[in-house]
Amino acid sequence: MRTPIVALALACTLALTGCTAGGGTGASSSPKPTAAPTSSAPASAAPTAAVTPTALTPIVPDPLTDASAATETVRLADAIQALIPADAIVHVDDHTQLVDKGAGASPYFGVIRTITTTATTDATATATNMAASLVSSGWISRDSSTNAGTTLNALYSGTDAATSWFVIVGADTNDPKAPVITIQLASPDIP
Repeated sequence: MRTPIVALALACTLALTGCTAGGGTGASSSPKPTAAPTSSAPASAAPTAAVTPTALTPIVPDPLTDASAATETVRLADAIQALIPADAIVHVDDHTQLVDKGAGASPYFGVIRTITTTATTDATATATNMAASLVSSGWISRDSSTNAGTTLNALYSGTDAATSWFVIVGADTNDPKAPVITIQLASPDIP
């Protein structure tokens, strides 16, 4: 396990999950994709067009419950992981759980996956391409950074905090024999 990238990404997830905090979703008759612009506009920008849902587009369950958030978050993490070529994956360390944020705060469902890849995999390019695929599927790029062999790309699925998922896609190439790609995904807060 890559302690630096996991610790940094976890800290980013915990710090930025507050950006997706919000109340419950409004009543609707069926699940709906989160509203997201077609470009990586800043958070203050209003969506410019509806996005055609893809496997990478989160669907807000109605109602959003612990179980429905778990199902959709895991489905979405699987779709994001599928962007990594299967023959590049050596091992997947998967952690999924309902995250209790403390007294009075709504929980969310989270997934953290650390994916060890083959030595010939360009983990940085793969993570960057994964983030680009998410953006082209309607996700909004929030931030990205590269520092000393690590790359982090933070994105969210829409501007409505009550229905937006948050993801960090990262790479750690400090061990060239076992480069790592990380996926950290958080559902909207569950009412």
